[in-house]
Amino acid sequence: MQFLEPNSTPQVVAEIGQNHQGDTYHALRLMEMAAKAGANYLKLQARDRLQEFSREDRNKLYTGRNSFGKTYGDHRARLDLDDESFAHLKARHQYNENPAELFTTVCAVSRIEWLEKNNWCRFYKLASKDMNNHRLIDALAETGKPLIISTGQAENLFQIEKAYSRAAKKTRVVLLHCVSEYPLPIERCNLSRIETLRTEFGCPVGYSDHSAGVKAPVVAAIKYNACLVEVHVTMSRAQPGTDHAASLEQPGLAAVCQWIREAQEMVRRPELTVLEQIAATF
Repeated sequence: MQFLEPNSTPQVVAEIGQNHQGDTYHALRLMEMAAKAGANYLKLQARDRLQEFSREDRNKLYTGRNSFGKTYGDHRARLDLDDESFAHLKARHQYNENPAELFTTVCAVSRIEWLEKNNWCRFYKLASKDMNNHRLIDALAETGKPLIISTGQAENLFQIEKAYSRAAKKTRVVLLHCVSEYPLPIERCNLSRIETLRTEFGCPVGYSDHSAGVKAPVVAAIKYNACLVEVHVTMSRAQPGTDHAASLEQPGLAAVCQWIREAQEMVRRPELTVLEQIAATF
């Protein structure tokens, strides 16, 4: 996991999220597209609507262009992937020899047992909506696997500190600067917060982007040395669904991956000092 090492090359995460529309075949197409574009990691979401939402919330009417069901519960049931789908995607991922590493956000404690039993991935992510979900944070940290925590819905640094300290007692933690707007205007990206988080917590810090463009993730990687740059991916930004408008299609993702890689190649390695050069001759 290169992103855990100091001064590592920024890594690109392609967030599949729910842009697969609840279709495993479409999820596979997105995974293949993202890997060919140069993404280092591919991320899904492991959810459980019965645990995440109250009955009242699940029964609320959910209509409009981005709805996949008459109620919010029906909508989530249509989009969320179950354990069988996760098993199928992992098997196809391995069979296709996809070079990008697969992992998942976990949104419910109920999903952890199966993921751990099947050693489905080497690390997990906590969504920013769950920053105050101490039960979930503790359960993920108890696995001992590194945990990536997105900070988009934190009201202040104190909330981030509480989530970070709970997890850091048990495992290594990576923080992601994030602004939870879809799509995010570029003037609200606030990328300098990457440095703030790195200074405050002394841990690897990355960036989760919702700006629907290529500039913010590239600047986060090149100027602020974000260890991870996460972008949503889609086959078409015109598709119905809440995340497509804040996602990158294949050309945009390929550009982000290429520019980050080329930026690293442009940076010269430090030259040896005179004494180091003399010592190297003996």
